[in-house]
Amino acid sequence: MSVTTHPQIEKIVDGLPGYVALLDRGIRILWANTAFVKDFGPVDGRTCREVFGRAESKCGDCAAVKTLEDGLTHREELTAVRADGSRVDLLIHTSPLRADTGEIDGLIQMGVNITSVKEIQKQMILLGQTVAGMAHSIKNIMMGLEGGIYVVNKGLEDKKQEEVKEGWEMVLLNFDKISHIVKDILYCSKEREPDFQRIKPNRIVHDIYDLYRETAAKYGIKIELDLDERIEEAVLDPSGLHTVLANLVSNAMDACKIDLWKDSHLVEIRTRLGEGRSLVVEVADNGIGIDKDTKTHVFEDFFSSKAGEGTGLGLMVTQKIVREHEGTITFRSRPGHGTTFVAKFPPGDPSAAGLSDT
Repeated sequence: MSVTTHPQIEKIVDGLPGYVALLDRGIRILWANTAFVKDFGPVDGRTCREVFGRAESKCGDCAAVKTLEDGLTHREELTAVRADGSRVDLLIHTSPLRADTGEIDGLIQMGVNITSVKEIQKQMILLGQTVAGMAHSIKNIMMGLEGGIYVVNKGLEDKKQEEVKEGWEMVLLNFDKISHIVKDILYCSKEREPDFQRIKPNRIVHDIYDLYRETAAKYGIKIELDLDERIEEAVLDPSGLHTVLANLVSNAMDACKIDLWKDSHLVEIRTRLGEGRSLVVEVADNGIGIDKDTKTHVFEDFFSSKAGEGTGLGLMVTQKIVREHEGTITFRSRPGHGTTFVAKFPPGDPSAAGLSDT
């Protein structure tokens, strides 16, 4: 198959945003438009498998081979590797090119980048799973509220103050769970600028400690503080830091609750000064830990490892807040031993909060 293209037609094809290539019967690319060469490099008579970085794969079921076999148009989706090493999802269409005798002489291959579409599909699937998980979580919370209300009413009826107190604690606990879900949804639903203020980070850590200490004790979990007293003030969003700590401590407690192999569990909240007087906050637990497969998904949108009990928003929100502060968050974990999350916040610019250094 020889390739001779009309200059005007070649100019039109070169202007197309998609990928267009002419292939011979050996699946070798004889000509490709500018967009194709720009992303995948010179064709040089290579097969489409080689150009797409799929030399190890077999093309027995590929659209090009099917078109050569039956003379019909075919389509397929594939993941290719561009010349710069990045991956791209493609929707490929192939159509036959016939000689004057009517025999199939080669084919034309047209490709469209559908990476963004595939990402949207993935997000929609995750969103559906999240909504289902959220509905399940809210249902469980409502059942907890109903149980708490029942105990309160029973205590009032029997005039037993201890029952009233127990029921009211159940109500407050489940109200706090709903509050967390609502806050996470609000953080995810819109972009927000951090409300930078000069704050005392260790004081917020103490607030989180007071918030979770009694609940943790009910599950046999001890919360300990290890605070760097050199940290007096920092320029941060107090609400954001509170949410980050609340999410990390809540997750740490969950990791301890489902760990049935230890006699005692510990959650430790630590603060320290990092490089350049940055603030480093660590939340460590000796819970169940994170396995190798789960580690790569921890910060993904809507990902949850709590078997339908989580919304998948907590760590996503946590990462979002840290990034809004131009900080970083990482973790280390060993299955069966526990997990430590480390959030690093830059020193902050007092002028960003309308404050001075005086």
